[in-house]
Amino acid sequence: MSSPISDTSAFRDVVEPTDTEREEEYVDKPILKVDIRIIIKKAAIYILLTGVYSFTYLAAVLGSILPRRSWKPTGRILVTGTFHNPGWYMSHVIPLSRSGVKEVILVIDEPQLPLERVRFVCPPRWASKFLGRAVTKAIWMIIAGLRYRPDLYMGYHLTPGACSALLAGKIMGRPSCYQMTGGPVELMGSGFNAIASIDKAFEKPCKILVRIAVCVIKQFDLVVVRGSRAKQFLAAHNIKGSVAIITGSVSRYQQLPQNDREIHLIFVGRLSPIKQVHQFIEIVDAIKRIMPNVRAAIVGDGPSMVDMKVYAGQLDLADNIEFLGKRQDVPALLARSKVFVLTSKSEGLSIAMAEAMAAGTVPVVADVGELGDLVADGVNGYLVKPNHIDEYTKKVLFLLQDHALRTQYYHKAIEAAGRHCDIEVISKKWQQHLRGVVSEASGVNTQKAMNRKL
Repeated sequence: MSSPISDTSAFRDVVEPTDTEREEEYVDKPILKVDIRIIIKKAAIYILLTGVYSFTYLAAVLGSILPRRSWKPTGRILVTGTFHNPGWYMSHVIPLSRSGVKEVILVIDEPQLPLERVRFVCPPRWASKFLGRAVTKAIWMIIAGLRYRPDLYMGYHLTPGACSALLAGKIMGRPSCYQMTGGPVELMGSGFNAIASIDKAFEKPCKILVRIAVCVIKQFDLVVVRGSRAKQFLAAHNIKGSVAIITGSVSRYQQLPQNDREIHLIFVGRLSPIKQVHQFIEIVDAIKRIMPNVRAAIVGDGPSMVDMKVYAGQLDLADNIEFLGKRQDVPALLARSKVFVLTSKSEGLSIAMAEAMAAGTVPVVADVGELGDLVADGVNGYLVKPNHIDEYTKKVLFLLQDHALRTQYYHKAIEAAGRHCDIEVISKKWQQHLRGVVSEASGVNTQKAMNRKL
C-alpha cells in the first residue's frame, strides 16, 4: 500500500461534504459524547487530588518543624517522573546530567536509553501491580535515597511525581524541586494520566483544589516552570523567589533547504484529547480544498489514535494524512517538513515545537501556555487564537504558498530555538539553580564539592 509521504499519485476525486455535514459527523463520534460516567470519574479525581494535596501539605509542614541538618554534598540528585517518549526523556535528562552533578538517579517504571552519569532505579512490576505505580515509586525513592544519599529530590508534574519528591525530601532532610512541565493546568492533576483535560466536565477549575495545590507548591525549595505565563501565575499566588524558568533542551538538527521538504504539515505529540488532534485533521481538510495533494504526517501515539484515524477516514483524507505512530527518527521527519502545527488546549513549552524550530520547520501553533515565549508571531512563525480553524488554515497557506516568507521564518525559527533551548544553555541554567539550592540547604559550597566529585 502506498504511503502519502512517499507517493502522492493516488488521490481520489470526491464530493466535499458541507460544513454542517462535517460538524454532524464529528459531533456524533463517541469521543465527544457527554458521558455521565466520565463526569463521575472526574469528580472522583477531584476528591482524590484534594486528599493527596492535603496529606502532602500537612506532612511537609510537619517535616519542616525539625531543623534541616547540614551535610556534605554527594553531587547526586534523584528524579522521578513519567517519560512518554525517548525525545522527551533526552530533552530533560541530558541537561541535568551535564549540570555539574556526579549522578542523576532516575526512579522510573523502566530503563530508558543509557546516558553518562545517569542511573536507573526501577521498582519491580509486581510491586506496582500490588501497590500502584505512584505509591511504589514513592517507596523506591526512599529506598534509593537511603542508598545513594542524593542532595536534592525532584519530581515532574505536581501529582504524583513532585508530591512524592517533596515528601521524600522532608523525610531525608533534603531540598526538593517541582518541575511544572505543563503549566498551571497541572494543579488539576494532569500527572495522574487518568483523564486528559480533567476540567472539561466543569466550567472552571475547583478553587479549593487550586488553593491547596498552591500551599503544596510553596513547600518546595525550587519550582521550575517552562515560561513567563506560568511564572506570572505563581507570582499572583505569592510564589516568587524560588521560581526559575528552565525549558527542555534541543540539539542542533539537520536542516534541509525548504525546496527539499516534501511534507507540508506535521504534528508531533501524544494523541490525547488535550492535544485536539482533530483540529489538525480539520486544517488539513481545509487546505486540501486549495491544495488537493497536500501531505501531512501525525507522529505519536495515544488514546485518541483510533478515533483520529476514523475521523480522517470520514473526511476522505486517507491519502493525505499518514499516521506514523511512535518514531525514533523524529528529527529526520521534522527536517523533511515545512510547517509544524500544534492545536493544543494547553501546553507548557512544547519540546516537539522547539525541536521543529531547531530543524527549520516553521511553527503555526495555538497561543496557549508558554508557546509565545519561543514563537514570535509574524517573525519566526504564527500564534493563533485557540480553536480558530480558519485562522490556522490561513496562516499555514501563507507559508506554503510563499517560499520567500517561509525561508525567512525558517532562519528565525532556528535562531530562536538555539538561543532559548540549546542543550548547553539549559545545562548552565540547571547548574546555577541546583548549586544555589543545595548550597543554601546544606551549608556547603557545592561548586567546590561537585568539582571534587567530577
